[in-house]
Amino acid sequence: MTNALDMALIEKALSGFTIPPRPEILQHIQQQLANNEPNISRIAALINLDVGIAGFTLKVVNSAFFGLRKKITSIEHACKYLGLNRVIALVRSILLRFTLAEGRQDPFSQRLWSSALHTATIAMALAKQFNLNQSVQDDCYSLGLFHNAGIALISEQAPQYAAVMQQGLQLGRGYSEIEEQHFQTCHEVLGYLIAQSWGLTSELCNVIAYHHSPALILQSDSDYEQQLFALLKLAEFLSGESRLLYNVNVDPEWQNYSGAILDVLELDSLSLPDFAELLHRQNIHTVYSLN
Repeated sequence: MTNALDMALIEKALSGFTIPPRPEILQHIQQQLANNEPNISRIAALINLDVGIAGFTLKVVNSAFFGLRKKITSIEHACKYLGLNRVIALVRSILLRFTLAEGRQDPFSQRLWSSALHTATIAMALAKQFNLNQSVQDDCYSLGLFHNAGIALISEQAPQYAAVMQQGLQLGRGYSEIEEQHFQTCHEVLGYLIAQSWGLTSELCNVIAYHHSPALILQSDSDYEQQLFALLKLAEFLSGESRLLYNVNVDPEWQNYSGAILDVLELDSLSLPDFAELLHRQNIHTVYSLN
């Protein structure tokens, strides 16, 4: 496991920012999950209290990506068919977007959430392609949606965020270096605090905290953290995240650490077009379809 974040670093990153609290609906769901036999009907009823969340959840569940042969018609049906953990992961992610993007229609915010969904979808698809179990696939999806959540907090206060990041990245500087110089915080730490507050596992929180610190996370004594990190980074690369968010074609982290990242997954760079082709067959676009 990676080392815990330094409290001084957390306090510095938090200066001027407020971490959105875990929504009440998630707290109630967590209480139900703590029971020896969680009541699926009760959990479904809690989700249905918010028509918007319930409707969006069903829309995602019935999307082409899940490829279900039978349409899911209710939250309770989804919980029984897909499993509680997967549905709750979806609900948590949807709530995150609704909470952080409420009232924001600026182009960067739209790109941020579009990118998060794209990266999450690819990460989950990769986990499935590697024949990893359902819980790993769900963790990959949550990781993809939460890893850049801290950016929403910074960009809300700093409308020039995207332009500043673009300029710095084009000069080959690191994400955290640019953010700390210009905004006195970094989205890794803010994202960690959001994930922790919202009840994500310690492994997911740690990967979010260090996802722009490859040298540190790749030395973690947790194989699972390394695996999640590698899947996230491969998903970021395949989704073209830096291009979508900042119009930057080169990601310095991928250039410097792609070999080590692929080693964790026991892959080589020559196999990436094949993975891209498999994703394309699922109607998931990658950087290979843009070149």
